[in-house]
Amino acid sequence: MSAADAPPAPPAAEVVIVSRRDGSEVVASQDLPLVLVKATRREEALVRRAVFITTSVTVTRPAAEGAAPDRYRWTYKAFLQRQVCFTSMTGLFSCTEPVVQALPEAAEGDAPLEADPARFPLADVARGRLVEGLKARATALLAADRRVNVDPIFSASGVAVQTPAAPVRRR
Repeated sequence: MSAADAPPAPPAAEVVIVSRRDGSEVVASQDLPLVLVKATRREEALVRRAVFITTSVTVTRPAAEGAAPDRYRWTYKAFLQRQVCFTSMTGLFSCTEPVVQALPEAAEGDAPLEADPARFPLADVARGRLVEGLKARATALLAADRRVNVDPIFSASGVAVQTPAAPVRRR
C-alpha cells in the first residue's frame, strides 16, 4: 500500500468551547522618574514599567454526547512592559510606544470541571503561585530591565541620567 492509499488519520477528539475567560493582571509596577542632562539642557523623563500576566481559562465539553465530563484548561504567561515618557521644556508630556517583553514564568494545565462551573480551583492555585513568584522577583526584574534596556539608550545618546527621587511603586 502506498502513502497515497493509506487511510486518513482519525480525526482529533472534537470539543465544544463552553466558556472562555481571558484577561491580564498587573503584578507589580513602578514609575522611575529621571532627569536627563546634556550640556546645559535638562529634561524630565519617566520610565513606566509593569510586570503582568495574561490569563486564559477555557471550559470545554466533548462534542459527542456523554463522552466525558466537562474540563477546564488554564494558561498564564508573564510579561514585562516598559514605556519611556518625557516632559519637554514646554511642559508637553509624550510617551514612546510600550515595549512588551515575555518573561520565562508561565503556568498551564487542565482538570475536570467540578460541580460549580464558575470555580477553577487548580487554575487559581497555579495563578497564585505564579503571581507570588513574580512579586518576589519584581524588584530584581525591574532593576535588570533598567540596566539592560533603559540606561544604555540614554548613555548611547550622550545623556547623563540623574534620579531625582526614589522610584514610585504603583502596586
